[in-house]
Amino acid sequence: MTVRNLEFLFRPASVAVVAEPDEPSRYAEVVLSNLAAGGFNGPVMSVSAKKRSLFHMGDDVRLSELDVVPDLAIICASLDQVPSIIAQLGARGTRAVIVGPWMWHRMSIGAIAKARKAILEAAQPYLMRVLGPGSGGLVVPARGLNASAAPVSITSGKIALVAQSTAVTAAVLDRAYSKEIGFSTVLHLGAGLDVDLADVLDWLAADPDTKSILVQFDEVSAGRKFMSAARAAARNKPVVTIRAGPVHGRHQGSTPFSAAEVDEAALRRAGWVSIDTLGDLFEAVEAMARVRSLRGESLTILGNGHGLGRIAGDTLSRSDGQLGKLSAGTVKRLEGLLQTRSNLSNPLALPADITPTNWGAALSAVLADNDTENVLTVCSPSPFAPSAEVAAAICEVSRETKRNVFTCWVGGVAMLEAQKIAAAQGVLSHESPEKAIAVFLGVVSYRRNRALLMQMPPSLAEGFSPDVDAARSALSEAIAAGARTLSARQARRVLQAYGLPVGEYPLASSMDKAISTADDIGYPVDLVLVLANGAEFSEGVSGLRSPAEIPVAARGLRSRARTRHPGNRVSGYRLRPSAARSGAPALRLGVADDPVFGPVIFLGPASVSGFREGRLVVALPPLNLVLAGDLVARSGFAEGLPEDDRPALQAAASNALVRLSQLLTDIDEVAGVELDPLHVEASGVVVLDARISIEQRARKFGFRRFAIRPYPKELEQQVDWEGRTLLIRPIRPEDETILGELLNSLTPEDSRMRFFGSTRNLPRARLARFSQIDYDREMALVAIERGNDGAERSLGEVRAVADPDSTFADFAIVVASGIKGKGLGQLLLQSLVSYCHSRGIGELRGETLDGNLRMQRLARSLGFKVTTGADRGTLDLRLSMNQHEQP
Repeated sequence: MTVRNLEFLFRPASVAVVAEPDEPSRYAEVVLSNLAAGGFNGPVMSVSAKKRSLFHMGDDVRLSELDVVPDLAIICASLDQVPSIIAQLGARGTRAVIVGPWMWHRMSIGAIAKARKAILEAAQPYLMRVLGPGSGGLVVPARGLNASAAPVSITSGKIALVAQSTAVTAAVLDRAYSKEIGFSTVLHLGAGLDVDLADVLDWLAADPDTKSILVQFDEVSAGRKFMSAARAAARNKPVVTIRAGPVHGRHQGSTPFSAAEVDEAALRRAGWVSIDTLGDLFEAVEAMARVRSLRGESLTILGNGHGLGRIAGDTLSRSDGQLGKLSAGTVKRLEGLLQTRSNLSNPLALPADITPTNWGAALSAVLADNDTENVLTVCSPSPFAPSAEVAAAICEVSRETKRNVFTCWVGGVAMLEAQKIAAAQGVLSHESPEKAIAVFLGVVSYRRNRALLMQMPPSLAEGFSPDVDAARSALSEAIAAGARTLSARQARRVLQAYGLPVGEYPLASSMDKAISTADDIGYPVDLVLVLANGAEFSEGVSGLRSPAEIPVAARGLRSRARTRHPGNRVSGYRLRPSAARSGAPALRLGVADDPVFGPVIFLGPASVSGFREGRLVVALPPLNLVLAGDLVARSGFAEGLPEDDRPALQAAASNALVRLSQLLTDIDEVAGVELDPLHVEASGVVVLDARISIEQRARKFGFRRFAIRPYPKELEQQVDWEGRTLLIRPIRPEDETILGELLNSLTPEDSRMRFFGSTRNLPRARLARFSQIDYDREMALVAIERGNDGAERSLGEVRAVADPDSTFADFAIVVASGIKGKGLGQLLLQSLVSYCHSRGIGELRGETLDGNLRMQRLARSLGFKVTTGADRGTLDLRLSMNQHEQP
């Protein structure tokens, strides 16, 4: 994962278009035309790639002479000739290429694979970045760069578009052109052989010209790399995606979930918003870029007449949205304003003859209600209120509130002026109630997903103490025996070590004993046959409500068992309660592997249960109580239960999910888990049946097999400093405020030493970037002191950002101005050095001003070499730790 040399792709000073003389697609001609029309300021060269041998025999090509070395080259040639072209460009100094479309249907699968491998091998010695093959190109309008075959003009804007589909790219650009929407960047990935979606997201996350990102992608190949980049991009910028679905799909084996469900769970956890249709795409991204912070998730609807408001309300309800409630005081004020005796509620039906003035007054009254969170106005043409005047009145009121006001103008020509007025005033404007509701729910989804993005579950258990040694003992026993699945006894030991009790239901050897056991358990019960080999028959019967039903069910099961397992007799019957005493439906809880995103936790109705109203839902580990609670809520398992009982039952299910997540974090060898059925009581859960598959691994991956790395709680350490107890720990998202207070407290001179300039009062976006980090890419340690009032404050911070290959990491450090020279900086930097050494970082690098004598002494005391820097007035600080082979 790297943005190395991507500046030559996105910010080239010179461009060359390299094409074979007989290149049949005319792609080079179109690109040259677009480069000229875009107004690119640097040199643009057309380069011929001629075959070396006479009569066009042989594979090597020779490039014509170049006036200057191009930063970026667009290659229009057959795929088998591209490696030779790349090698020649790299030797001359080119560091980025776009490989355009090629006649893939004329090449065999083997030839394509060989050419792709050769392209990477040709680019690697020069660290050249390759976009494509099959890329439709790149456009950066603000820089006049149109290195693409885009069929329409693209104007400058603040939205970035990244797509894998040529057709989707063309459709989005054409729609944007018709709506006069501009872009900061447009990029078509093509095959993503080198520069992939994750690399592009990394670049756009740091691009100051990009305020929001649109993504269309079919599939990703590296789940952890994608999640790291996706989460980093979404921390400060809205990211909206439209999915076309995987091109070929990915094999899920026997997992109970689909690849699409896993992808959706990954996007939720990344803080992205998924949109189903192209029509909603721009409205959604515009709304998320301009919407104010939501006070809540309810919506109050105002419409001129009953019909439109009811349509909007029904649309919201069908999509599980929440209608707000008008307070009694607001209803009274509206009755007086509107001169009506009708029962007023939400949606609020305004009189058909309402004037523009009263439109504004009604909106003001609703917004003045403390219970109002968001508002949608729905207006259709009226002879009593010109739409332009209504729009002006609504916009005037909207400017005076901090709440979000969505507007909808239903009609045709008569409403165009109103739409333009609303858009010009920065008010969210839509053409239909359905579209307005879809965008509102997208914003709500964005809010929820942002909350999930901020969650950082710890690597070590919190709130309970698992007996890891006992669990490992059970697994070691099974592995030593060569087993791939734990026995019932071993599974019980593992689960109980993590506070997941397993119910014990003895085998009944006869029908009379089976009925007696059922009487003791209490009806209804589930019946399962146990075969002579000790295995349970795959089928069972659930919900038996009387002794008379048990023999009938047993005969049916025995008949099917004889058919499927001839010669394997039935040794007995196992009976279990069909339902929890709480009345909560039985659940199915487990873990299975996805080939892209690794372990996936799933939750849904028990497979033997008669309950079918719930939904099977999935999430990526690690989980904490917030993330687990979101999964439980989405499953809907408590929807039919008494309202007073729901919180305790949902909490019990959430706790079970967190414990299962911790089991995966702690024990590498657990490959799959299925707890089915599982009963939920207010006091906790009871596992009725458990299957745990294991896999002996040559390497210990731990949580590194997760697509998302947990908060590294194991790095927390208490230290004594100057008679005070401090906690040195990794930074967390909620540290944004205390980090801002630390940096704002620096003296001007200390701020200059840290940032090489006068930098105080950092913008919130930058503070968020500093505090919301991906622990797989970087590390920031903060020194925390807790005051007598319980409030935390940061006394210092040190951070390092590693390159993708762990060859080096760049570090920076800051200590509060009032406590410099007392050893805290040494404590922090030593902690960072130890961490980088444990991660296998080859070299720790830093830079300081030559006047920062205190930093120079600290660096030398820890073994850093201090040398003259590349920039005037700077010094380089370097510490070698682990030897790495240079590429």
